[in-house]
Amino acid sequence: MSPDLLEPLGSLTILIVEDDEIALDLLKMPLERRCRKILTASNREEGLKLFKSNVVDIVITDINLEGKIDGITMVESMRKVNSTFPVIFMTAYSDEEKISRIVGLNSAYFIKKVVDLEELFVLLLSINKQLCKEQMIDLGQGVFYRRKDKSIVKGYAIFELTERECRILELLIKAENFPVTYDEFRKKVWRGQQMTMDSLRMHINNLRRKTYYDLIKNHSRMGYKITKIL
Repeated sequence: MSPDLLEPLGSLTILIVEDDEIALDLLKMPLERRCRKILTASNREEGLKLFKSNVVDIVITDINLEGKIDGITMVESMRKVNSTFPVIFMTAYSDEEKISRIVGLNSAYFIKKVVDLEELFVLLLSINKQLCKEQMIDLGQGVFYRRKDKSIVKGYAIFELTERECRILELLIKAENFPVTYDEFRKKVWRGQQMTMDSLRMHINNLRRKTYYDLIKNHSRMGYKITKIL
């Protein structure tokens, strides 16, 4: 496959969990040449530790790992930390029970062992294309919200968002053209903690400064909504 075609993979951080050392090296070496960062683990515990301490775009794991905990159970634990990351399961044989468990996981893909590298690269390119759509949200006026690192990209400037600012922005984006009520902000952003109107206004104004003022409109006695200016 042409190196130019694989260029989009250069921004990816991939975690590979494989207890077969030879199989792990066969995956690691070609991916290291194309991806931003490759993390490797030989068991569930190492895999979970690396996943929790790094921003991982894609997980590639063998279904059958040594010990009592298999790859699917490991991914189920990871999904409690991040519910949307894509995972590629490697399997040498068909197992109806395990396949039915995988079907219940969103963004899950299969690839046969021994892994065909060209097939893997095609799959990674497809996943990366979808990730780009999901992680870069066009807010209009040349401003983008980058979910991966919770930041606003505004020309050459990058503004980091606080956790609460992210929750507010995500809620507004999800609501699309409908106002988000004050009660929704209280329940889904402050999550049981006391919310004052001054505190909400302060966070909204911080988001306006990092994006542009007219992005977030106030609806008197109702709440706020996003109005993108293209």
